[in-house]
Amino acid sequence: MIKKIVFSICSLSILVFTSCEKDKLEENTPPPNNMNGVFVVNEGAFLAGNASISFFSSDSAYSNGDIYQTVNGFPVGDLLQSMSIYNGKAYLCVNNSQKVEVVSMVDFKKTASIYGINSPRFFTAQNNFGYISDWNSNQIFKINLNSNTIVDSVLCGLGPEEMLIANNQLFVCNSGGFVDDSSVTVINLSTFNVSTTLTTGVNPSSIRKDNNGNVWVLCRGSLGADFTPTPDDPGGKLMRINPASLVTEWFADFNYDQHPLKLNTNVDGSTLYFLFGNSAYTGTVYKMDASSTVIPSMPYINREFYALGIHPTNGSIYGGKSSFSSNSHMLHYTNAGVLIDSSTVGIGPSSFVFN
Repeated sequence: MIKKIVFSICSLSILVFTSCEKDKLEENTPPPNNMNGVFVVNEGAFLAGNASISFFSSDSAYSNGDIYQTVNGFPVGDLLQSMSIYNGKAYLCVNNSQKVEVVSMVDFKKTASIYGINSPRFFTAQNNFGYISDWNSNQIFKINLNSNTIVDSVLCGLGPEEMLIANNQLFVCNSGGFVDDSSVTVINLSTFNVSTTLTTGVNPSSIRKDNNGNVWVLCRGSLGADFTPTPDDPGGKLMRINPASLVTEWFADFNYDQHPLKLNTNVDGSTLYFLFGNSAYTGTVYKMDASSTVIPSMPYINREFYALGIHPTNGSIYGGKSSFSSNSHMLHYTNAGVLIDSSTVGIGPSSFVFN
């Protein structure tokens, strides 16, 4: 959850679907023999401790509204920010619970917890070292994944969020925290020191690599203290950075009332997807070729979402509706943007993880 959100603004979206909707959330049945499928990261309501992970198997034979609770017998915690898979384990950054839960991708059982990070947001890894962004302390923590212990940390910009590894460098989006930031911190992973800081648009929040190895940074801009678009607010920005030279080779500025977020790519990185609208938290789905220099003028899927995910093999599109008061919905589309079905998920679905 972006900390700047005033949680009372989140309301239940009422959806009417013309395709098959899967309404029942199974939460007590044991998991299948493998964990191949789609995981939905449900943040839960702020301070309510009702975060969850919904799971839908690849063969459509099994679903579970809260696979973590079913397997482990207790909830994952308060405000689940992200889930990342590395070397057969999933790392669950539970923001307000100040922990990262480690679970086996064989059966989703908890194997360890990582403590000592005030506000863990995102996880990435290389060579059996993990890197976790801490939104509150403005640090990146280096984790020995054999012992699940902190071995080092480094300061970055304000409100570090998503990260990406390219050319043995860690690119960190500094999303601004409670204020604003306009930078990406670049950390040399050989020395674990900051090598440089790149100037970006206001509040970079998501980052991906394309099929040519370029680093794309999506900056959501800012709505200001009143959360209302006014002409003095900085709009969003999309940037393409060469990871070798660290030069911004192309960028597009958006208007003050245009705030892109949740950047994704298809499996080979040739196509970009993102949410786009006049809210800094939700938007309709846009699709753009990574070789293009023109931002699309019309949405690819004209429906408002809080979460966006692209399946890594078939390219199908997943969108999550925002509700922080009750269970919400996931919508599943073909790569051509045709609605396949919808499913009930937990509270505040914010991202999708595919295994």
